[in-house]
Amino acid sequence: MPKLIIIAVGLVFTVIGYRKTWYPLWALLFNVLISAYTSIMISPQLVDKFPIIRNYLGNYSYAVGILAVTGLVFGLLQLLSFKFFTAVYVVSFPGILNSAGAAVLGFLTGTVAAGFLLFLITITPLSDFSAVKFFAQGRQAPDKVNGVVLDTCSFVHAISLQPSPTAIDSQMKKIWADWRRPLITTDSKTSVGSEPNKAEVAE
Repeated sequence: MPKLIIIAVGLVFTVIGYRKTWYPLWALLFNVLISAYTSIMISPQLVDKFPIIRNYLGNYSYAVGILAVTGLVFGLLQLLSFKFFTAVYVVSFPGILNSAGAAVLGFLTGTVAAGFLLFLITITPLSDFSAVKFFAQGRQAPDKVNGVVLDTCSFVHAISLQPSPTAIDSQMKKIWADWRRPLITTDSKTSVGSEPNKAEVAE
């Protein structure tokens, strides 16, 4: 089901891309890729650094943090690219590139956006609901669920010549392992995100 959703969204963006031209679609895809990569790489660390975020958002912290950083970076990049590039320079490309080429870029943009949003759903408590599991396939192995995000971030990581080739895998594993606040059980009750009483542990 998630593959069908991703393809359907990609096809919608294909039509949008076909009606546009290659240059603005290339800028849009670039901004989406950079936004997704940046948010995946820094948002979990920001959430962990400021416990107040966990206190207010709980198990939605990683997803909301990633979405917020994505929106901020994407909005900034879109504004800059429009102000200094797409709205300033008129670049002429062959007709096939402005039609079929733009359609391909549109499809890629749609699939990345859809895969990214499905990934965010799977790192929230919403993924525990059976209906959501059906559409987002939360029961599948993490590498299948986050395949689009993993491929997207790996591509950006590679072309930006980052020194650590395993950084993306490590970051994705961290997100999957840590997005839920730990459940710590004591003799008296189960508490979320709290430390067990030392006296109880000693007993």
